[in-house]
Amino acid sequence: MRRACFASSVLLLAALPAAAVEPTAAVAAVAAYKGADRTGRLIAGARKEGELMLYSSLTQDDQLKLAADFKTRYGVALRFWRGSQANILHRAMNETRGGRFEFDALETNAPQIEALAREKLLQKIGSPHVAEVLLPETLPAHGEWAPDRLNLLVYAYNTDAVKGADVPQRWTDLLQPKWKGRIGMESTNSEWFAAIVRSMGEANGLDFFRRLADNGVAVRTGHNHSAVLVGAGQIHLMMGIYSHDAERMKGKAAPVDWFVLPPAVILPSAVAVSRRAPHPHAAVLFYDYMLTDGQRFHAAVNRVPANRSYDSVVRRLVNDRRPITVVSAQEAIDQHDKWFALYKRTIVDRSRH
Repeated sequence: MRRACFASSVLLLAALPAAAVEPTAAVAAVAAYKGADRTGRLIAGARKEGELMLYSSLTQDDQLKLAADFKTRYGVALRFWRGSQANILHRAMNETRGGRFEFDALETNAPQIEALAREKLLQKIGSPHVAEVLLPETLPAHGEWAPDRLNLLVYAYNTDAVKGADVPQRWTDLLQPKWKGRIGMESTNSEWFAAIVRSMGEANGLDFFRRLADNGVAVRTGHNHSAVLVGAGQIHLMMGIYSHDAERMKGKAAPVDWFVLPPAVILPSAVAVSRRAPHPHAAVLFYDYMLTDGQRFHAAVNRVPANRSYDSVVRRLVNDRRPITVVSAQEAIDQHDKWFALYKRTIVDRSRH
């Protein structure tokens, strides 16, 4: 359902006039702050404004923790509206076209943020902290958003049902008869699917996934929900859930572990500021926070920080020169219809159970 919403939003982008807006004078001025007193000016202005409104796809529990941390550090209330990345895209576009400018900042998956950048709704921020990102290829040339966390897509298995010796070492292992009816996939993962198919060569990759589907694949919606199903033993091996969801299940002593097959696929999430932010100082302060102290918050809740200074599974993959593929937000939009249709036809529509 969420993927259908993203698809309809992409169509909406093409069908309706651009929602482009010019930044308010206040937003433009605050976004251009530079110098040693930049942070002090942002904090002082944010405290006068008192609050900001964030649209985010973080879980409610994580958002509450984030709001508490931000309030403790700066004395500024963080209000939020939570929705899926597709619903955030849809809401922001509809509000803007209706002449309403309610959100100050956004935090969700990069393709949806990029879609709003194309609509000319996001403000370029001159933050000095963007230079600290681990993967420079995740930074858009236009500078209207920045990656704040990296979603590593992994393959989670139930350790009671799958013994260590049986964990697949290569992609072709998944085609063995012993995996018949034991594998699951998340229904919205067309970006992951595209990355893996390309890595194999499109013809070979599509043939591999058709053969995998012939062996029986259970399709479920929701990355966290999928991790829960693995922990419960309802699905023995789930392809393409987020590492932080698997790690949280492990932290609850669930019989879950995970692995990756090359290339490891990384989908960035990003932070951005509205060109019409009602609370510009608080919005830009939040942007900087998510690239600095907010990285410590991500690490504390098992998410993968985008900053190169933090130890993380992605930084270890990079340091070990393991093959990785970063989902391009731009390509994810430009080629969405192709890969959405292929994933639906090859995997989702052929779900066996």
